[in-house]
Amino acid sequence: MTAALAAAGVVAAAELAVIAVLLAAVARRARNLAVRRGLERAAAPVPAEDPAEEQRLLHEKWAARLEHGFSATALEPLLRTARNQDNPPDHRLQVLETLDAWLQADELAREAAQERDLDVLIVSHFGLPGGNTSANVADITALTAAGLRVGLLHHPVYRWDVAVPLNTKITELVDGEHVVLVGAHDTVRCGLAIVRLPTIMGRLMDDLPRIEAGRTVLIVNQVPFTYYDADGGRRPQWDPRAVHDTVQAWLGDHTWYLVGPEVRRTLERHHGDAIEGIDIADEYWYEIIETAEWRRDARPDGDGRIRIGRHTRDAPLKWPETPEKLLACYPADPAFEVRALGGAATPREMLGELPANWTELPFGSVPAREFLYGLDVFVYFIADDCIEAFGRSPLEAMAAGVPCVMDSRFEALFGDAAVYCAPEDVADTVRALAADPDAYAAQALRALATVEEDFSPAALVRRVARLGAAAPDRP
Repeated sequence: MTAALAAAGVVAAAELAVIAVLLAAVARRARNLAVRRGLERAAAPVPAEDPAEEQRLLHEKWAARLEHGFSATALEPLLRTARNQDNPPDHRLQVLETLDAWLQADELAREAAQERDLDVLIVSHFGLPGGNTSANVADITALTAAGLRVGLLHHPVYRWDVAVPLNTKITELVDGEHVVLVGAHDTVRCGLAIVRLPTIMGRLMDDLPRIEAGRTVLIVNQVPFTYYDADGGRRPQWDPRAVHDTVQAWLGDHTWYLVGPEVRRTLERHHGDAIEGIDIADEYWYEIIETAEWRRDARPDGDGRIRIGRHTRDAPLKWPETPEKLLACYPADPAFEVRALGGAATPREMLGELPANWTELPFGSVPAREFLYGLDVFVYFIADDCIEAFGRSPLEAMAAGVPCVMDSRFEALFGDAAVYCAPEDVADTVRALAADPDAYAAQALRALATVEEDFSPAALVRRVARLGAAAPDRP
């Protein structure tokens, strides 16, 4: 009993001291936030078998949001938890310690704030493992190689895990001079602000730098729903009108750049009312790749089998949706060796077991370039309901000099850089291509020429220069 009273006394004393500071900080932050979002009320407690575990999880959720850009949203529920005398004293004290530590870190961040003059500011989620990060890395590398100074503003997605760290592929590019991380208290002036990934604009961060941009663009590199069928979209990812209004309120007038024709077709077909009046560029913001870093010297020797493969994340929509289509595209035929980098749990579940001529490689187990160098033909087919906004993995195959056989939906994007056919024609198409060295080499060269013209770093630099981000002469 004495120990409990002593603990309660410690909490009371700490609360009196810390809460007063916190309340003043809330008022100050409300004045200083570049964009002020309304405070979110914590949800009513949900009955749980283990109340202590429930409290711990809630604390972790709000603490993560407090520390990763959503402080104005997280302060109120955390303060209410600390004030609630029905909560255990040790839990209240832990919450107060979290708040106090954040306040101290925030004050240090304010003192370290800088004024940054940049050519390009990229706002994106820099913690993702897949295509969004690959595209950002390629753009950053190309822009800095052209002499531009680039700032990176990490913007988590509120409904995801906001505490995911930056991908190491991104942090390796940050040198503090050509590529800088922009903090919440910085002031940024830039020729061009690029917002990549519309999902991040579903809820704007509370903690944002002051930004003065000559031009602002939103790169729409995904469609609003995960997939579409005859009845429309299923599983929403972002709302076009809400995203437009968020960017408009934050950065002002801006232009949407779509990453490919499939995104335009989907927006016009399924979201025509929502995009009415939005400034959407006729030009596409294609992803880019440096062929010099990917191109292989020659087609590898083999054992007589035709090595076909694909690399992408393992998800049902990323594979043909029926066993018949799957095996038409990736035959269970000993004349072929089928290699799948990224996992093959979906085909295994569909077929019961993988065919004997298949080789499954887990995601990240082999560098994509090394994987592509061992293929004769890259074969890429996905589910009918899947809307592939771009197609990074076939682009990498083209840059490596590996001919691609693909779903005809990609023809509007890649043109004659690939060979297109129906699933039932894949085997014959691949055989004909692999058996004719001249046709094989010609197709690889056509793909490389297309990549150089439309999907190269030079194409990106030309685009951003037209938007006002040309590198000035610097000493």
